[in-house]
Amino acid sequence: MNTLRLENINLHAPYKVMQDPVRHNNFYFVSDSGVRFDIDFTINEAIIPSGAYEFGITNRHHERSPHDSKLRLTIFAIIEEFFDVNGDDTMLYLAETGDRKQAFRNRLFVRWFNIYERRELFIMKTAEGKMDGIMNFIAIISKRDNPNLPQVIEEFNETISFLFDPPEKST
Repeated sequence: MNTLRLENINLHAPYKVMQDPVRHNNFYFVSDSGVRFDIDFTINEAIIPSGAYEFGITNRHHERSPHDSKLRLTIFAIIEEFFDVNGDDTMLYLAETGDRKQAFRNRLFVRWFNIYERRELFIMKTAEGKMDGIMNFIAIISKRDNPNLPQVIEEFNETISFLFDPPEKST
């Protein structure tokens, strides 16, 4: 992954974004309500075999965060910078499942994407299904002009059909 430029992110982000001094693909910011959010990028070849960067948003202390449009704007400033410097790469979003609030997180992220001012430049493909009995929500995001997009979508569809438990049959 090419290094994200903090100066570009902070030109557009309402919250000051900082980079982890040790893990250079990890960023963080603190909201007006005092909640720290960590943004992590890690390579994930399990879902997209040709490679994608898993994008994680973590509220490490699980503190309540009131409705905050600055949070959305800061996250999308980071996403825009990711694609500015990694144009042909794919971003993979998995809603965290640790506290069983993954459906809420997924709905919120999809809503944020749907009101994002520059969404026409990107494609987001989502999938949901159970893995080992736990509901999971996964999305890929890529620039529409990514020459690798057809392959990425094919790999995503194949992996999802393999990972998700078969639908329960009604009797």
